[in-house]
Amino acid sequence: MGLFGSPKIGGKELQECLAYFEAQTRVVTFQSREADLYNNAMVKYGNSINENPSAAREACKATVRLTQSADEVLRRHQGISHVPAAASAMHYAWYVGFNAYRTWALATSKAIEAMAQGMQPHTGYLQQLVGEYEKAWRDAQDEDKKFVRRLRTTGEELAKIVARATAIDATGDAWEPQL
Repeated sequence: MGLFGSPKIGGKELQECLAYFEAQTRVVTFQSREADLYNNAMVKYGNSINENPSAAREACKATVRLTQSADEVLRRHQGISHVPAAASAMHYAWYVGFNAYRTWALATSKAIEAMAQGMQPHTGYLQQLVGEYEKAWRDAQDEDKKFVRRLRTTGEELAKIVARATAIDATGDAWEPQL
C-alpha cells in the first residue's frame, strides 16, 4: 500500500481485473437497459393507471419485467466466475446496490399493482427504499471509480472495454422476462 492509498494493479492481476471489469460492466449495462425500459413505460402509462385499465395492465407488465430483470441482474452479478481480490470491494458494493435495487423493484411492483386495483400504496416506504437504493448505487459507483483509478491502463483501453461490454449486451443478450 502506497502513501496515497491502494497500490496500482499491474501484471497478471491487471488482466484478471480488466476481465472482471468487463463482466461487471455487462451486468451494469443490462440493468441500465432494463431500468430504461421500465422508466419509458412509466412515462407512457404511469399517470393513467387509475383511470385506464389498459394503462394499468401495461404498467403492471413493466413492473413484472422490472422485478424479473432485478433478479437477473443479481444472478449475472453472482455468476461472474472470477473476482480478483483487488476487485472485491467493488464487487461487494455492486452486490449491495443490486440488492437494494431489487428490494425497491419488488416494492414498486406491489405499489403499481395496488394502484391498478384502485388502492393507494404506501409511498413513504417507497421513498425510503429509493433513498436506500440511490445511496447504495452511489457507493457502488464510488468503489468502481476507486478500482478503475488503480488499474494501470489508459482511458482508451477502458473505453474499449466499456464499448465491448455494451455491444455484447445490445446484440447478444437474449434474456426475456416470463410475463
